[in-house]
Amino acid sequence: MMNRLDRLQGLLACLDGDLPRQDDWTGIIELANHSLCTPLVASQLEAAGRFPALPSDLRRFLREIHVRNGERNRRLLNQLDEAAALLNSVGVEPVLMKGTAWLAAVKDDQRADRLITDLDLMVPPARFHDAIEQLVGAGYRLDSPLVRPDVPVVLLRPEDAGTIDLHSEYGGATTLRFTHADMAGDASLHRLTSGVAYLPSPVVGMAILLLHDQLKGRDYLRGRIDLRHMLDMRSLAAGFGPVEWERLDRLFPPGYARTAARTQLFTAHRLLGLNVPHYVRRSARAKLQHWRRMVQIRWPASALMLTMLSLLDPQYLAASRRWRLARGEKLSGGKTGARAWLPRRVSVARLLSWKEVGKI
Repeated sequence: MMNRLDRLQGLLACLDGDLPRQDDWTGIIELANHSLCTPLVASQLEAAGRFPALPSDLRRFLREIHVRNGERNRRLLNQLDEAAALLNSVGVEPVLMKGTAWLAAVKDDQRADRLITDLDLMVPPARFHDAIEQLVGAGYRLDSPLVRPDVPVVLLRPEDAGTIDLHSEYGGATTLRFTHADMAGDASLHRLTSGVAYLPSPVVGMAILLLHDQLKGRDYLRGRIDLRHMLDMRSLAAGFGPVEWERLDRLFPPGYARTAARTQLFTAHRLLGLNVPHYVRRSARAKLQHWRRMVQIRWPASALMLTMLSLLDPQYLAASRRWRLARGEKLSGGKTGARAWLPRRVSVARLLSWKEVGKI
């Protein structure tokens, strides 16, 4: 019986078009499903001519998943085109983020390879309410009554394949924050069938993924890995040279944010062969955090203790204190000064959530 770390290695082999060394397909496919990578497993193994070596029921399963995901992504692309055209009609050209950018730019024959959970669009803060009004007029409804430009909203229609997450900014003041103007100024305008939207540059696209997982999603503190996003990072970095790597590194402030970004890059280097700069490969903190991640994958029971220890990281405590003090006027009960470093209850609850889909 393979342990979880062996299953991860088997999954990584499949994602490179190879067969795993040990035959534990149930465990490997369970991990592929949980990490949302099954469509790419199907594509890579079939492209490499490995399907004849697979059990017949596994071949049928993988092909069915790939076909269904291709149909879902086709519907999502049509939905995205409609949304972009609606926003264009009131003078808004959205920026496409994360998997949504991939969906718009990928070649037709590869569109079934990645599972997309929702459509992430960014609009200027001054046009946030106009954008919502346009989408609501097309039949969308808000998932929450709270509508503020600094808080993303989820819009949904029952007939669609996915929801729309509408943003006007992304990130935090003490880590890294992007606005529509920031992203559009370093983006390319992409024409869909009916509408147009901006595609972020590879550097900004990489930064968004690092920000999303390591900082907003607390994966750095939790020792978790989003393998699907890490595969996206490998594709985005394919053309990177020293200038792009240096620019990416400078986007993240020194300390907690930069260490978190470098940890993810080091893990991508070790697991996926991402060619990262020497300062990433030599980072003692990144190496230590990567080792911690592998320990948690191999022995899941260690996650609680290691996560609680991560809350004592001096870099995290300093960043948390800066963030809390920056929001001091909004904190209830006068929680400023010496108590400002204490983690919020909601942050601790999220840190201790172990069964999040997509995370290993």
